[in-house]
Amino acid sequence: MNGHEPRHLNTAAYRPRHLKQTAADSRAHSGRQSVSARAGKPASKIRRDIDIERVEKALDRSLIRKNTANICVSAVILLLGVTSFLYGLTLEPSVTIFRFLTVDGTLFTTCGALACIIINLVEIFRREDIVFTATYYIRLSMAVAESVIFIVVVFSQLPVFAQHLPMFDRYDSFVMHVVIPILGVASFLFNDSPIGKLSPGKCLLGASYVSVYAVIIVTLISTERLPTELIPYFFLDYRTNGIGIFLLAFVFVYTVAYLMGWGLSVWNRKCSWLWFRDLVGSAKKK
Repeated sequence: MNGHEPRHLNTAAYRPRHLKQTAADSRAHSGRQSVSARAGKPASKIRRDIDIERVEKALDRSLIRKNTANICVSAVILLLGVTSFLYGLTLEPSVTIFRFLTVDGTLFTTCGALACIIINLVEIFRREDIVFTATYYIRLSMAVAESVIFIVVVFSQLPVFAQHLPMFDRYDSFVMHVVIPILGVASFLFNDSPIGKLSPGKCLLGASYVSVYAVIIVTLISTERLPTELIPYFFLDYRTNGIGIFLLAFVFVYTVAYLMGWGLSVWNRKCSWLWFRDLVGSAKKK
């Protein structure tokens, strides 16, 4: 399967591990019951209290609730992303606004939120979970970008928080640095359908946004659209400090982003199943 092909997950494929065991027990029970009947022995009592059809219906309802929640959160991110960028553009109506990792990350996440809304609407309409491998990596990269933004704010602002507190008086700054990162990461962890355990090489795709930002900032600097005094981080000024510091900083940030991508993918596999934790209990025969 290439990165552009959707993987259609029916309820059997999407069923959590304990539900798969339930279904297997039910099938085993049916087989053993027929064998026991032929042998004149009583049938064993294996998961008789579980109605598989009720499990399927409960799973379908959980998928709809998950997709609806993701649509709502993505719609909020879309609205906040567009309005905060437009607000910032009124204060700095120039291409230099794209010099900030926060601004570029917000636009990246906003576009991803729009894609999520479309995909989730299709999933609800078709009543099946569709996982695009490429879309998953984009969503993972969005979560990584927002994690980097939030962590930079925490570690750079908290030690001298009082000095930098006025930055949060601006609507765009507060939304981009705090609100969207929290919503974006939470939405990915709880609402995105996992594609399985990622190999070390595939975890690099989660850090791809770092490459996107590197291309943007290098283009702005090399084309002289971004004056030296407006370069946001000193290590990005490779014309003054040399290419060595720039590459070293890039490798460091990419390594941090890689570790974040791996951690987020692991927790996504754990958290996304919370939508289905009560399926067996709700499907017990009355």
